[in-house]
Amino acid sequence: MKAAFYNSCVRDYSDGLMGYAYRICGDRNEAEDAVQEAFLRLWKQRSRVKSSGAKSWLYTCVYRILIDNYRKSRRVDHPGELPESENPTDFYSEYDSRELVKLALNDLSQVQRSIVVLKDLEGYKYEEIAELMDLSLRQVKVYLFRARKKLKVSLEKIQPDLIRKTGDPASRRK
Repeated sequence: MKAAFYNSCVRDYSDGLMGYAYRICGDRNEAEDAVQEAFLRLWKQRSRVKSSGAKSWLYTCVYRILIDNYRKSRRVDHPGELPESENPTDFYSEYDSRELVKLALNDLSQVQRSIVVLKDLEGYKYEEIAELMDLSLRQVKVYLFRARKKLKVSLEKIQPDLIRKTGDPASRRK
């Protein structure tokens, strides 16, 4: 891999990687650090990474960096965690649907959240997700099914009429 191709990778994939990382971890600084670390690793391993697989390699690298960070920190408090309130409906009424979905995503495991982000928000195909995350196609489908089911339950608890407005996430099969 030559410097010019590396620079084009940075230019072409930075925004997508940043969005992906942010949706997984929910923290802009952590997402930026993960993306920067992935590009640093790409540069260090440029002789081993094929140009045709650079995008896939970068997404996999960002995912693994975030998983490693999560395992190291085992955070007690998550960004977007709900504060305790005497009347939960008062709290939820202040948030729009997008924020509530973010809160529900925080209830998912790191793997489930990554798969939902890749499939439903980034538009990846099952096969691409399996390759990126080093999972079988069947595992990806099972994780996604269970994640959507869990999202539905979480969203129904948070705000029952949200499911009616946005549709059932468990029914999105493509």
